[in-house]
Amino acid sequence: MVTRPWVYPLSNPNSPGPRSEREFEDLVAHLFRHHGWRVKKEHSLADKRVDLVVARGNERYIIELKAASEGRPDRLVPLLSQAILQARAYAKAFPEPAAPLAVIAAPAISQSAANSLLSFLAQFAPDAAVGILDREGFRHFVGPGLEKLNAAAPRRDHRQKLPPPESAYLFSDLNRWMLKVLLAPLLPEDLLQAPRGEYRNASELAAATEVSVMSAFRLVRQLRQEGFLDQRDAPLRLVRRKELLRRWQAAHLRVAPELPLRWIIPVKSKRQMPAALHAYHIQSKVKNEPAPRACLGLFAAAESLGFGFVHGVPPYFYLERLDRDVLSRMGLSPEGAEQRPDVYVQVPTHRESVFRAAVIHDGVPVADILQVWLDVSSHPARGEAQAEEIRHRVLAPIFEEKLSCASSRTSRERTWSEMSWL
Repeated sequence: MVTRPWVYPLSNPNSPGPRSEREFEDLVAHLFRHHGWRVKKEHSLADKRVDLVVARGNERYIIELKAASEGRPDRLVPLLSQAILQARAYAKAFPEPAAPLAVIAAPAISQSAANSLLSFLAQFAPDAAVGILDREGFRHFVGPGLEKLNAAAPRRDHRQKLPPPESAYLFSDLNRWMLKVLLAPLLPEDLLQAPRGEYRNASELAAATEVSVMSAFRLVRQLRQEGFLDQRDAPLRLVRRKELLRRWQAAHLRVAPELPLRWIIPVKSKRQMPAALHAYHIQSKVKNEPAPRACLGLFAAAESLGFGFVHGVPPYFYLERLDRDVLSRMGLSPEGAEQRPDVYVQVPTHRESVFRAAVIHDGVPVADILQVWLDVSSHPARGEAQAEEIRHRVLAPIFEEKLSCASSRTSRERTWSEMSWL
């Protein structure tokens, strides 16, 4: 018998394809049935509706599906985060052994968007089973027994990706942390937590920032090559800082994944989020156990630090990795949060830069003022106005500098002889 390629049975082949979650549920159900799985739809579990339960042999998955109207990474990554958390909760409560499977769908998902999802998965939920699919036929599943479901989308352009220029790595996670350390003397200690000193070479910078000497050397070399370090011998001093911050801001425009949350027991107080972070911070210190780092972010952080300008935006906080138990300890849940979120949590792409520089304000971990400026700059809720307020009131010493000709020269002709700086 010849096996025909699996095709989703659309009633109208010229229609734009499934767009609602219910239509995508039908698509996923047909897909699993076509590959020999038993499928049960709309399984009730306590007061929740499980999207799909699929089983074959000894394998059983509880599927939580989220659909987006567009296949953009900034839309898909938050949905993936929520689907993973909900699928895990449903699988844990299921009366029989079952594994969670989070499925993300959209009318069309490019390979680059799929790569963004897989990169997020590898970094923050490497043990999660996940499915990614669209109406054009693209399917990518990760998990035991799911490999045969995969298929490349037909007739998609495969463009060669050129490697990013070396300058793209100027703002890697540890580089951002070291840049904050170099800028720290220009900012008050209660707005940015970092060592403050003078460093003659990469070795001294590495020791102060607790990174490898090679990492510090690469940053120092690149800053010199691009003209962002004073060319005089010592100490290391950033110049052309306005251009450096402009480049940093542009590199930061990528939207970080965020997950909407609701309070399990809401309290009519703007202090509920800071109070939850304060309690979590104290509990983590008392227990002296490894726990995901967390801190207040964006507009809530600006207000906590005394530079609030935009009001009415739900508070944001950063969490090092998604952990449902941690969210529950804080009194938060993703259940029912899509329509009316009380709080947003973000998993920062550059974790070391965010959490190492965070300050403790009134017992609450708060993102540093430079991080707040970067994060609010592109936020649609008057983020540009908030960023300008911070720049005017706090960051002026960084942006305002008088450059000498000697300071602005580049040194692209320098070679590996610079290893002597080590």
